[in-house]
Amino acid sequence: MAEEKDENKKSTELEALTAEIEKLKKEKDEYLDGWKRAKADYLNHKKEEAARFTEMVKFSNAAIIEDLVGVLDSFDLGLAVLDADDPGRKGFQLIQNQLEDLMKKYGLAKIPASVGQKFDPNLHEAIAEVESGEPPGTIVEEAEKGYLLNGKVIRPTRVKISKGQTITNNQ
Repeated sequence: MAEEKDENKKSTELEALTAEIEKLKKEKDEYLDGWKRAKADYLNHKKEEAARFTEMVKFSNAAIIEDLVGVLDSFDLGLAVLDADDPGRKGFQLIQNQLEDLMKKYGLAKIPASVGQKFDPNLHEAIAEVESGEPPGTIVEEAEKGYLLNGKVIRPTRVKISKGQTITNNQ
């Protein structure tokens, strides 16, 4: 009977140890899953921060580039008043081209707007609506150039658009 008591005691101890092992396995799995989630969250956060940093660097020059757009406008105005045979015109134009190339290097691009093109409110700003032979909503004149900085509009192209022709009855 003593042997039976020892076996029962050993069996009970074994069951208790087995239960303890199962409990510890469950805890280990929970901790491991939590660690894996935390690691994944950290990696996602790291990627998001890298993307934010890249975006910040792309647009960190935005203020100075926006100011330099005014200088480009001044070049256009200056060239408009110079005669084609003026000796300073070529030098003026070379400086303008150099500045435009430099601005392109940092992500500046002109917004294309040509006569006959459909007005796009995402890229253009209508400053006037005029009568013309063009269909309504069509660009008839570019008043001021617009610019994109790394694909983002920093200044829309200011345009005059057609409102079509007004029909008058002369009787």
